[in-house]
Amino acid sequence: MRIGLDIDGVLTDMHGFIFRHAASYFKREFDREAVAEDPHNLRAIFKCSEEEWIAYWKKYFVKYILIEPARKGAKTFTEMLRKDGHEIFIISKRAYTCRQDFIGKIMRGVVRNWLWRNGIWYCKLIFCDSAVPDSKRTVCQDNHVGIMIDDEPMNINAVAPVAKAICFDTSYNRGCEGENIYRARDFDEAYILIREAGGLV
Repeated sequence: MRIGLDIDGVLTDMHGFIFRHAASYFKREFDREAVAEDPHNLRAIFKCSEEEWIAYWKKYFVKYILIEPARKGAKTFTEMLRKDGHEIFIISKRAYTCRQDFIGKIMRGVVRNWLWRNGIWYCKLIFCDSAVPDSKRTVCQDNHVGIMIDDEPMNINAVAPVAKAICFDTSYNRGCEGENIYRARDFDEAYILIREAGGLV
């Protein structure tokens, strides 16, 4: 079976990265403490404006894409799926990767290098346009992906009509439910769903 796997928020703990670095950043830059521990909207943690949020990401985006490691268990998860005979398609909406210029080429290279450094096994890497809400659905449909693992409700809801969707559990997707949508708190649970859950495979 072909299994789609998201990067940001699934292979990485993007939520954890943002909170760890934003706490010191907003304290240092604006003398602002976190106002909520784990809200659905990460920007609401520090009540930051759109401009402040963009400024934060300009400072930390390169650090995130280069240094943030894969989530615990990601490497083993992909190895186990490979041994079981599945094909893994990395399907990502990572910023700038769809640009058809030098920046896009660099960003795609950064992703490939990160996957290699973290030992993430895959058959195919596909970049989706982040400006198109249902771009992952089209990719799953065109590539006959049977299961997609993602954390973003918009992507999960878009994919569910054409493939089984495993929602990688986070605070911001707790309300994401419906037909063809399953939930996993970690890679162990995702593996069990793929291998054993009745009706999923």
